[in-house]
Amino acid sequence: MKKTYSLMLVGVMALVPVARAATINVTTDAATGTGSLTAAITALHDGDTIAFHIPPETGEVHYIQTPPDGYPLITNNNITVDGGTQGGATPNTAPISAANNAVLKIVLCSTNGNAASMYSAVTNAAGIDYPNLGFGDGEQALLGFFKATNAWVKGLAFLSAYQTSSSYSAGGDSKTICFAPDAPDVSSNACQGFHVSGCWFGVDPVTRQVAYMPDGVNLATPTICIATYGTGTNGAPGFPNITSYASGTIGVAAGSPNPRAEFNVFFTGYGFDSQGGPFQISGNFWNVLPDGVTLADITTLNSADQTGDAFVEFGSGHDIVIGTDGDGVNDADEGNVFGSFANDVEDAVIEYYGSQGTTVIAGNTFGVDIHGNSFGVGQNTKLVHHFNNTCAVRFGSDFNGISDALEANTVADATLFDCDASSVGTSHWISMRGNSLTNTATPSFSRPPIGDGQGEGQQVYAQFIDISGAGGSMDIIPVIGTDTTTTTLTGTCGKRTSRYIRVVLDLYEADTTPGVPPQGKKWLGKFAENSTADSNPAEGAFSFNIASLGIAHGTQVTITATYIVDGLTISSVSRSGGNTTLKMSGGAPPYDIYGATTVDGTYTLVSTSASTTATFAAPASMSYYYVVYHPQITSGSGQTSPFSDLFTIP
Repeated sequence: MKKTYSLMLVGVMALVPVARAATINVTTDAATGTGSLTAAITALHDGDTIAFHIPPETGEVHYIQTPPDGYPLITNNNITVDGGTQGGATPNTAPISAANNAVLKIVLCSTNGNAASMYSAVTNAAGIDYPNLGFGDGEQALLGFFKATNAWVKGLAFLSAYQTSSSYSAGGDSKTICFAPDAPDVSSNACQGFHVSGCWFGVDPVTRQVAYMPDGVNLATPTICIATYGTGTNGAPGFPNITSYASGTIGVAAGSPNPRAEFNVFFTGYGFDSQGGPFQISGNFWNVLPDGVTLADITTLNSADQTGDAFVEFGSGHDIVIGTDGDGVNDADEGNVFGSFANDVEDAVIEYYGSQGTTVIAGNTFGVDIHGNSFGVGQNTKLVHHFNNTCAVRFGSDFNGISDALEANTVADATLFDCDASSVGTSHWISMRGNSLTNTATPSFSRPPIGDGQGEGQQVYAQFIDISGAGGSMDIIPVIGTDTTTTTLTGTCGKRTSRYIRVVLDLYEADTTPGVPPQGKKWLGKFAENSTADSNPAEGAFSFNIASLGIAHGTQVTITATYIVDGLTISSVSRSGGNTTLKMSGGAPPYDIYGATTVDGTYTLVSTSASTTATFAAPASMSYYYVVYHPQITSGSGQTSPFSDLFTIP
């Protein structure tokens, strides 16, 4: 009898229908009611797609105004909202170095001032309070996501009032798309893996120009286009244990099968404000109109009243890629095109606040259009604001043999970086190799991130490079020898130390813009000091054959030295209870440790260690690890130093 009952139960269970992902169609541009976007969001289940088929589908652009108090939050997983399904819409097919030819037919608008207050929306949706949510009621979304993993928003245009309101808060900050993680003691759903692609912000798809509010004065762009902030533990006051953070992609996702369809266009004073990571920001126009040549300068419109902090901003961020990820897939289409500022009222193109981990900024253009022409606004644009004492940054190529040329950044008419005066230390590293710099400057501040090798600058540089192995002094700025010719490069640089066991030199054709400090306009070649190619055996001195570079007589050149930490290995991995212990040797702390359940799986950051032994909580299934350390810092006139001499090859 028992066996028969069990078999019958299995048979009944086999008849239970399996839920399948559905496509929910929006068929009206009304804010609410049957066939509306509101109805579609309400009907969502995990895995569903919201598509648009609003009549007529013969090419008309449909503007859908946000309902009072905004749309319901999207809380389901693996959801896609796809504006490209509307009749007549087509994705972009042009490379990032050409005009964006996407045709968008669905515009989501909060130009009526309506939006969802995020804090109230989250607590109402969850039925519990969230005292440590990263969003308040004054932070208001056109589209809001809560705990939804793998959400994909694509093929839409967004227009918004700079300030929006709801019944919960008047005059709030309009944040077009918000991703809110769940509290870590409630669930592990943290809006991981979100993706925003093929969308335009603040640009009217009909005119392909900057969009204005009905008054013709205020810009139809939000305070912030995309925002995500961490959520702390619900069970205690005071924002404790803020460990729940989102991760995602803006633009081209790693390994995308159709990268050009994923390019976004942003007209904004404040594009992406975030905490957490990993984040990939690739293949986007920032304050450059879809034609790729017209600067949409937020600092010159509407009396600059709608400027913001930065195009992209990170707090407590880690594993950030801005531009080309260098994996050999789609690298040519992953760079961003960043516009310039005519007035110094924006903080920077890229800004950090709080601590930050590893960042790659590669393959982007700053201050030049898709044809390589400068926007010509002068040195008012600051590239990066607030590097602090935990930053680990590669700006340019890693020269690992994969997409090296594509990883170079092109910069014109800008100041470079600054750093919090109180936030310096030898845990910094900034590698700048292979880039093209024209008419750039280092801003004036008391403790710059890169020293000049002279007087105070040499002391400042000691905050970023450990020179203890050289007896407390190190001539870190390279100097080109006066006997250098078109066939032989000679000179001096800092000696290797117990920590920096390799010195790599990069030679550049110099920018000859009058009145600017020496800087590398064109990368010519790289050389390892004390390698077999170096015919000068003395430490800190070099002589290389450069005849193959074909440098012409009279060419002005400049050089950089990169000091590299090598030799990192994982010597052992052990497990006890719920904890894993890694022992490492070589390199230099802090170490970022990544783990995965399979050797070719998705690796996530599991721990950051200040010592060569790291113990951390990890599931038993996580058996594969790799470690990232802070390996190099660049010095010299070619990329960083404002005071080194140029050399004209006779």
